[in-house]
Amino acid sequence: MVKSKIKFPKEGSFEIAKVVDIQRGYIYVDLVDFEGREDENLARGMIHISEISSRWIRNVRNFVRMNEILVLKVLKVDNFKGHVDLSLRRVTAQQKQLRMKEWKYAFKFENLLTFLAEETGKSINELYETIGFPILDSYESYQKTLEDIKESGIQAIQNLDIDSEIAKKFVKIIEENVIVSTVSISGKLSLTSTAPNGISIIKNAINTGIKVIKSPKETQRVDIRYVAAPNYRLEVIEKDYQEAESILASVLKTIEDEMINVGGTFEFIRDK
Repeated sequence: MVKSKIKFPKEGSFEIAKVVDIQRGYIYVDLVDFEGREDENLARGMIHISEISSRWIRNVRNFVRMNEILVLKVLKVDNFKGHVDLSLRRVTAQQKQLRMKEWKYAFKFENLLTFLAEETGKSINELYETIGFPILDSYESYQKTLEDIKESGIQAIQNLDIDSEIAKKFVKIIEENVIVSTVSISGKLSLTSTAPNGISIIKNAINTGIKVIKSPKETQRVDIRYVAAPNYRLEVIEKDYQEAESILASVLKTIEDEMINVGGTFEFIRDK
């Protein structure tokens, strides 16, 4: 269970649930990240048979099994009665993948708070209230939270109303235990110019292309290295593949425009 500020999920959200009871016409699940009402250990939700699959269902157990972990869409929430209506069929494969990935980052965040609790002698619940939730409230996801603090250090959270010494310790724990994964797109860049100042023209084009990223960092940068005239090695490094593609397109267009405008030549052959 990952601690949440609220006792029940919000309508329209995608949540993690564990199957705890299978009946002929419905399924009961525990919403493992929500406490629910005071008389419950966890918030309980229900999936009606009509929300299990868009196909005809002969046997519910052909679609789910006991103790299975599911990603479900929240349809309706009654906080007073403790009722949560959920849907399995309205969750796409991509939504499931993204939610499960974010859930893993949520567990990572909580584990890091546990390390902080061991170092400071404070309880995990106290640290959630004094530093965990204030940090999470300023970000859109657990993944973004951890990656931003890993990359930017204390600057990422220095404007928040949290204890500075505890914040420094938490940042150090993140820096030591979080690895930000990246993707790389590379290829051979060929540039030529017959102008008397051709070398300067090529250098200027390359520098202009690199500056497409105004504030490069370890997880977002453009590297262009000389190989042998007229060839260069171009590599774009980013956390997100689609963003890497976008950066590559901008870099290539910038360099190509610079070269063509002065009568030079441009060619890029992407690595397979």
